[in-house]
Amino acid sequence: MSLLRRLTYRYRVSVVNEDEQKEVMGTRVSRIHLGLAILLTGFLGALAGNMISKRSPQPYSVDSDYKLRQTVIDEALRVDSLMEVIEIRNRYIANIQDIIAGRISPDTVMPIDSVSLQKSVSLMEPSSREEEFVRQFEEAERYNITSQSVPMQDIRSLSLFRPTQGLVASGFNPLESHFGVDIAAIPNQSVVSVLDGTVLISSFTAESGYTICVVHPGELVSVYRHCESLLKKSGDKVRQGDVIALVGRNADGGETPGSHLHFELWYQGQPLDPEKYILFQ
Repeated sequence: MSLLRRLTYRYRVSVVNEDEQKEVMGTRVSRIHLGLAILLTGFLGALAGNMISKRSPQPYSVDSDYKLRQTVIDEALRVDSLMEVIEIRNRYIANIQDIIAGRISPDTVMPIDSVSLQKSVSLMEPSSREEEFVRQFEEAERYNITSQSVPMQDIRSLSLFRPTQGLVASGFNPLESHFGVDIAAIPNQSVVSVLDGTVLISSFTAESGYTICVVHPGELVSVYRHCESLLKKSGDKVRQGDVIALVGRNADGGETPGSHLHFELWYQGQPLDPEKYILFQ
């Protein structure tokens, strides 16, 4: 019998009920059919095993562990840098709040650039001559109030809106601790933001009534006191000309009686004369 004949020769396979000696199922198969069935079963089993191995947890890898640790270190360094920037910004905002509230004097506040370099400067030990020069300079400038209001040249290029309509009833006078101007205005008249910025303070104080403070780009701050009501809250973003408050009906305290808005401008912790930058009518 030839090989082909042997492979294609069919055998009968039967399933017999043992109790009844009755054939339940039967079929005819050849050796080549049986071989193909075994190969197909093996292929399907290998495919299933491969899929299961891909879904199972991977064995420990030194390379993957190194990459994970490197990623964790990089993210930790990035978070540390962000925390340092946030700390410097919080100190700057706290200084502005203390100046507006009158808790500290403007000449005791360092610019934000000096705060950011404080760590590096602290490592340099000054000589005795440097310490003596600094002491004499600080003593001479401590009571020089006029030097605090010297404006920076880049501020003059800004186009500031007038905060409200009205005439200036009381001007800027730092010698008498009047660090702004009083604008005589109609009660409930709109008070607008002089520039784009973010509301830093929006609250009521016993001394100034309803007060709102806006921080602008370039370390410029505008303050609006003696308002009737406030239309923005702390953290709100405002655009130049947005209505942020209303003029008070009868402002108590200060040098100007009656209805008025007390307006201040601060740059890097120093008060500015608003009439040098805004045209009031």
